[in-house]
Amino acid sequence: MSLEKGSHLEEARRQYPSEAREEATLIYIIGAGGFGREVLNIYIDLGREEEVAGFLIENCDSPGSPVNGKPVYDITLLDSIDTTGVRLICAIGTPLRKRLIENTKGKAYGYDSVVHPSVIKSKWVAFGEGTIICAGNIFTSQIDVGDYSIVNLSCTIGHDVQLGKYTTISPGVNISGRVTIGDECFVGTGVSIIEKVTIGNRSYIGAGSVVVDDIPSDILALGVPAKPVRKLDLAEWKRLV
Repeated sequence: MSLEKGSHLEEARRQYPSEAREEATLIYIIGAGGFGREVLNIYIDLGREEEVAGFLIENCDSPGSPVNGKPVYDITLLDSIDTTGVRLICAIGTPLRKRLIENTKGKAYGYDSVVHPSVIKSKWVAFGEGTIICAGNIFTSQIDVGDYSIVNLSCTIGHDVQLGKYTTISPGVNISGRVTIGDECFVGTGVSIIEKVTIGNRSYIGAGSVVVDDIPSDILALGVPAKPVRKLDLAEWKRLV
């Protein structure tokens, strides 16, 4: 792919000092809704606002229109720009973001990861590619957060916790030690998970629940204590999120 002279991407690169331009990275945020705007705030708080070239959404009606000072383009823009020096981050708060991420990775785009500067973590914490770690989170020791997962505002993550890929941890979640959460899970706001619990892949834990027993894969679980309610399929996922 080639970069057309005069394109908005070339113009964005001109914002960098000439001596830094070769190494400059431009970031596109996939999603321009509430969480997309929150992710832009993380870049601002990190002093990286100038790196954000804009937002990308599907079926954009008014390409170039600004949201919080950044232009919004249709995601098909990625079919026509040079991948060199461009990285993406997917700010869609549900595990259904997997489809968009896999499509863009097939076009050879890499993904950025962002950690808000207020986050407290030890050196024994690992964040995967494309992860988004929002303000106010605390991570203790021997924790792995899988690729393209999100930990939203003000969560506590205890020792020896494993989070899978494409999983979303909503605001105010408390996860005790030795918990394992699978791929493509959604843990609702204010959930508490006691130690040594395992949550299977693609399960949804309703807001305010307290998880004291293992939850199988593909299950909606709710309550205090959380109990399985029913099996989930793709149609049900779309309805829930």
